[in-house]
Amino acid sequence: MPIPTLEELTEAVKKARAESKPRNFKQSFELVVKLPHFDSRKPEYKQNKSVILPHPLKSTEVAVFAVGERRAMAEKAGAAFTMGRDELAALASDKKAARKVAKSYDYYLADPELMPLVGRVLGPFLGPRGKMPDPIPPNADMTNLIERAKRTAKVRMREQPYFSVKIGEEDLSDKDVAENALAVLNEVGREFKNPSVEIGSVIIKLTMGKPISLSG
Repeated sequence: MPIPTLEELTEAVKKARAESKPRNFKQSFELVVKLPHFDSRKPEYKQNKSVILPHPLKSTEVAVFAVGERRAMAEKAGAAFTMGRDELAALASDKKAARKVAKSYDYYLADPELMPLVGRVLGPFLGPRGKMPDPIPPNADMTNLIERAKRTAKVRMREQPYFSVKIGEEDLSDKDVAENALAVLNEVGREFKNPSVEIGSVIIKLTMGKPISLSG
C-alpha cells in the first residue's frame, strides 16, 4: 500500500485514542508495519536503523556507561542511570543484576573504551533486545546526546514479516504522534525499490488499546 499521508495517520491516532479505555498509567503509541513480501534473505528486510523523530519521547530513559568527567556530565545532563568500569565488571558474576540493567532502560550510550566490556558483560542481554549502546563521540555534548536519544526510534527487522516501534505517548498531540509515524515509514520506505508494494498494512495502537489498521 502507499505510505499513508499525514492526514490519514493523524485520523488513525485520533481513533486509537478515542477507542482506548482510560488506564492507570501513561500509555505509549506503537506503530506496527506488516511486510507482505518479507524475505529474510534480502538486505532490505534486514533493516536495523535509528530514526530521528520530529518529536521526543519524554518517557524514554537513557542509561550511560562512562567514567570520570563524562559520567558526571551524563548525570548532570539527565541520564536515568550511569555505571562505571568497576560496576560493569562486577556484573560479570551477577547475571540477574546484568539482566535487570539490560531490561530497565530504553536507550544506552557508552564510552568507546567501555564498549568491549559492555559487550562481554551485557551483550547477551542487550543484543537480543536491539539495545546495544551507541558509542559516545569524542567531545560530545552529553545533553544533546541524551536529547537525541529521546528522539530516536530503533527499527529492527528480523525473522518476522512485520516490525513494531514506539512512536509517542498519550501526552503528545495526535499530529505529533502521526508525524513521528510518518518519519519512520519514510525512512524505512527508502530501502525498498517499491515501498507501495513492500509495505503492507500499517497499524496504530496504544499499549492496551484497539489496533487501528490503515490497509491498502
